[in-house]
Amino acid sequence: MKHIAYFVLAMAAAADVARAQMAPPMPMTAAQFASSTTGQSVTLAVRVDRLARESLDAELLERVSDALYKPTGKRVSLYVPVETSFVMGSMSDLKPGAVVFVYAVTTTAAHADVKKIIVLTPYVKVE
Repeated sequence: MKHIAYFVLAMAAAADVARAQMAPPMPMTAAQFASSTTGQSVTLAVRVDRLARESLDAELLERVSDALYKPTGKRVSLYVPVETSFVMGSMSDLKPGAVVFVYAVTTTAAHADVKKIIVLTPYVKVE
């Protein structure tokens, strides 16, 4: 009986860990990004304006809920090397209007180097 109780507790703990890993990342606000320092890791929600070679111009988005974001009017320029890791989606999804999470490192004001991208376009709305 004691072993069954331990098994049930272990399964419950594993389920909590899995839920925590499945939660979407919490993006920075435009103000937080504006005050980030060079070399700081940042997580941003953005809407793609254009991608030219390895330079992505985008608008920062503010999270309202997991499925709803609103535009901030603040622009950001992101360096996206060809070898950038995509968790969901691919480089071909980075079209105007696409909504993505980026994990990046701040380089200068309103600029960052992207390390990882999650394409959210099919799952979220921007209003």
